[in-house]
Amino acid sequence: MTGLRLLLALLLAGVATSVLAQEPLRGVALVIGETDYEQLADLGNPARDARAMDELLGELGFDVSRVLDGDAEELREELAEFVEDAADADVALVYYSGHGVELGGQNYLVPTDTDLSTPASAGQSLVPVDALLAELAKTVPVTIVLLDACRTDAFPAGQVIELPGGAPLPVGGPGLEAVKGPTPVGRADVPADSLGMVIGFAASPGQPALDGDPGGNSPYAAALVKHFAAGGYSLADLMTMVSEEVYLKTRAQQLPWVNSSLRRVLQFGTPVEEAGGDAAQIRDGRRQLLLTIASAPEATRRYVEAVASTEGVPLDALYGMLKVLGVDAADPAQLEAQLKAGAERLNTLMESRTGATISDVELKRLSDLADEAEAEGAIDVALGFREQASARADALELTVDENEANLRADRLQIGATYAEHAITAELNFDYARSAEMWRKAIGQVEGWDETLTAGYSNNLGVVLMERGEHETGTATLEESARALEASLAVFETSDPVNWARAQSNLGNVLHKLGDRENDPSRYLQAAEAHRAALEILTRETRPADWATAQMNLGNALARIGEREQGTETLEAAIEAFHLALEIRTRDTAPLDWAAANDNLGSALSSLAARTGDPELFAEGVAAFRNTLEVRSREAAPLPWALTQRNLGLALKTYGVMTGDLGLLQEGAAAYRAALDVFTPESSPDNFAQTSAILGFALMEIAQLDPTREGLEEARQRFADANAIYGPLSADDDAYFRGRIAEIDTLLGD
Repeated sequence: MTGLRLLLALLLAGVATSVLAQEPLRGVALVIGETDYEQLADLGNPARDARAMDELLGELGFDVSRVLDGDAEELREELAEFVEDAADADVALVYYSGHGVELGGQNYLVPTDTDLSTPASAGQSLVPVDALLAELAKTVPVTIVLLDACRTDAFPAGQVIELPGGAPLPVGGPGLEAVKGPTPVGRADVPADSLGMVIGFAASPGQPALDGDPGGNSPYAAALVKHFAAGGYSLADLMTMVSEEVYLKTRAQQLPWVNSSLRRVLQFGTPVEEAGGDAAQIRDGRRQLLLTIASAPEATRRYVEAVASTEGVPLDALYGMLKVLGVDAADPAQLEAQLKAGAERLNTLMESRTGATISDVELKRLSDLADEAEAEGAIDVALGFREQASARADALELTVDENEANLRADRLQIGATYAEHAITAELNFDYARSAEMWRKAIGQVEGWDETLTAGYSNNLGVVLMERGEHETGTATLEESARALEASLAVFETSDPVNWARAQSNLGNVLHKLGDRENDPSRYLQAAEAHRAALEILTRETRPADWATAQMNLGNALARIGEREQGTETLEAAIEAFHLALEIRTRDTAPLDWAAANDNLGSALSSLAARTGDPELFAEGVAAFRNTLEVRSREAAPLPWALTQRNLGLALKTYGVMTGDLGLLQEGAAAYRAALDVFTPESSPDNFAQTSAILGFALMEIAQLDPTREGLEEARQRFADANAIYGPLSADDDAYFRGRIAEIDTLLGD
């Protein structure tokens, strides 16, 4: 076995990292896999985990010893021999896969012959981890211990263990204690501050580690095998990648944990992997994604997990989209909206995959690489492969007309390639490129496959809707409506479910056109489209789609009702929101539940203002408060602030109607909360609007409880609003100056 090739790099404050040693160092490893237990539940994968780690560490240059299904005597002998062998090594690594237990703040390995007949016999069977760490720390410069333990709550309920020389202790749940590791001492030829220890746990302290699928490896072992040989990364980065890989593969059920006392940067200097090639692009894209995830704020992680759970999409894909946007997005509200929309579209787009047979070898290779990159969450890398595939499709298009016999198959093949490119571009939020590719795909299949053409047209319509929402004017939204109408003409007779979904999409586009044009007729058309969708998407057959259509219908009806004199349409909107909330519960879809409550609160407030019924305001306030129970400032600051402003308006109007000073003061507090997010720099229009309505609320308060402090704040709020609106409109400037003068008179200034 060749010597372990390591780099130990010193981090100097304010100075670039400098490499201290590049000569071959000696590394020894002990790999333990405990599968076949005599009195505890057997584990399926530790033997395979140990063999995989043996092979990996051998390739990295470690001298490896392996123990499979060792009893207590064998484990102690092997550990003692390993400590002796490690005395002459530079790096010692121990990997353990099997049952483990924490007792009295200390961690223990559980041999296969652990005897549970008495508390004393059970205690004598266990092998202490801390003793092993202490022995290695005396002589080895660097110690790495990886504990893939506590797969299940292995011990029988009520089990008591008596450690040698100690009192009996009850066995708690699965999970190990957070080992801190002793300070390494004792090597005279190595400076004390160059020594250190890394202790890796397969799961967070006190949490169980999953055993993995039968016939495979545990999630932790699989992640180690996948990333531990990566060249060019520090050991800290490798452990981070392993942790995030397990987090993704277990859908956030398991997050490994690392305790490190290294004072030097440790790298494996000679990578086992190939440095270049297509596979390396995907592999490196995955690793960069994992490191990006590790730096994501906790609130962002919780939000991504909630979206993945609600929409049933992989965490990998959502974090891939998050990486494309950038974790530190300048506009968190846009990040929230795009990520939520991206998750919803991801499900639809996956259904749109054509599954077409691709006969061209190069197209097949590039398509498979893009699929693999997307599965790894490296959707920016996948876009590059889709670009190459579309370039290949361009080349094929030049020759396809010469082969009339296979023309249809070739056209569909080329169209499918453009469609796959469009999907990946959309996942990267590149709507312009996605729309271009959908148009090219339609151009290929038009006249050859009517159903494909309709499906591609529907997807083009949705992409154009997303793009048009972020543009001025109506041209893109109008093109979206035309594309959706084209798909409806085909789906009406061939595919009722997709016809209904296209109707729902068309209704959303018409709603956006109504907002853009301030045209009430668009809202009427949108409501008609959503009602048509509800004829097919019934509560009994497709409850989730039905709830979405009810929500969309409620939004359109609310817009119509706001412009009418009566109450019938607003009441219908409120009924639609209530129906949606019967499916979109807080437990099953918290983000959708919050959005539905927000819209319900606005509709109730509009109806309350129309009817003068204070109880409706109370219901609206309750709906807004429901929204704020889920929609947090940390995860979605702009939507949170908009809801706070809506809540403030409802409370203020409710308070004026009832003469309740407390409600008015609560409304003012909600406005102030919104202004913590709306600043003159980040959102000047929202800042000015909210400042103005807070000023009005404070004047209402002054009529019931006049104070100099309240009037002075009202004056400042009107001045803040005028600082934005005044330079834009002489009428606004005159109005706010008049309000300020009125307050000055009241103050006697």
